[in-house]
Amino acid sequence: MERANLLSETATEDWTTWTPMPSLTPEFSRQGESLGIDGQGNPHCFGAWCQRVAVVPGKAYRLRAVMRVTGIDDLGLHLTPHVVWRRGEAPEEQCATDAIRSFRWDGEQLVGEDTFVAPDSCDGAEVRLLLRYAPEGRVWFDAVELTEGQMPGPRRVRVGTMRCRPPQPATAEDHLRIYGERIDRLGADRPDLVLLPEFANTASLAASRGEELRAAAEEVPGEFCRMLAEKAKKYRCYVCAGILERDGDFIFNAAVLFDREGELVGKQRKIHPYWPEEPLGVSPGEGSEVFRTDFGIVGIMICYDSWWPESTRLLALKGAEIILFPNAGYEEKILPARAIDNNVYLVAATLGSPAAIVDPRGELLAVSGVDNVLSAEIDLNDRPKCHPNAGGNLNPGPGGARWARNARSALLYEKILREVRSGAVE
Repeated sequence: MERANLLSETATEDWTTWTPMPSLTPEFSRQGESLGIDGQGNPHCFGAWCQRVAVVPGKAYRLRAVMRVTGIDDLGLHLTPHVVWRRGEAPEEQCATDAIRSFRWDGEQLVGEDTFVAPDSCDGAEVRLLLRYAPEGRVWFDAVELTEGQMPGPRRVRVGTMRCRPPQPATAEDHLRIYGERIDRLGADRPDLVLLPEFANTASLAASRGEELRAAAEEVPGEFCRMLAEKAKKYRCYVCAGILERDGDFIFNAAVLFDREGELVGKQRKIHPYWPEEPLGVSPGEGSEVFRTDFGIVGIMICYDSWWPESTRLLALKGAEIILFPNAGYEEKILPARAIDNNVYLVAATLGSPAAIVDPRGELLAVSGVDNVLSAEIDLNDRPKCHPNAGGNLNPGPGGARWARNARSALLYEKILREVRSGAVE
């Protein structure tokens, strides 16, 4: 059943313009029933069309905006339709905010929609159609709806991981057997996803034996990958593992992901090889990929990548809800920080550190001892904000992570990179 739109789409007195101060004002206009905003060459522009309506605390509301957009290359940064949950005349800093988290193209139009729950303390919803920091940006809001909605139910995912290093010496067959047995143990829990450590196909080989290590690298799919695919199909679960990969004359530290049918979903190559890897000939990867599964969006970072905050950040900005972390060993303080920073779940499988499953609050849901396997159920729809107070724009989670960025820091980061590349910064 179609629900009534709480917003007046055409009444001038109901849609008003807003900007914090005159110098930030973009150009506002109307075109029939559409509302327009133009940055007018101002890199600091910050303004919105606004409308406030009454809502019921605790009820779910769906915000949907249909737009035509030009001159905007970062939707989460420059274009942010959102709801400010008003409490009488309380100042804005005391009001929670929810922003649309995802957009899709429908022909020439951009559609953004999301569902939020009105906080217990609010009595109104102020819908803001905001354009910010977009000097060349222009947007027409062709349709905007705020309707009573229904929050999605839990999205439960059972994940399994392990701490496991084969003894030295161990043959290629030993690696197949040992890690195959660990997958079998986790398979009894009917997991949706199983994660193996970094270098699972070569973990027992000493790094100093470079020729032997390079000879053990395998093309994808090789023998170890075929074992992973068979186990994935047998237990009807996704399986991810770190491997030493050969690609022609080059080798990479990679992670592969197989689906429930044993088909290769994709692979991620380690972006930051640890120093001993580079003299052995391991080349760095060149991209941060995310992978769509039947339960959500997965990203992968490998071991030393965790020391760079942008490794997790880039995956989260691309929509990752759960980040897999195959590693040989890691700094345990880092995992909670990366989970909190990006409002994601993290799953670590390891050769020598504790295997762990961390929630978006940075809490350990499960942690292993030596040579253990472990599993836990997570709910990808339960990703509460990490910001400690009622206000602030981190509360929508991954969309909030995008919406909480600001152009000043983004432009500064780009400026510093240009200076470093030009040699202007020592």
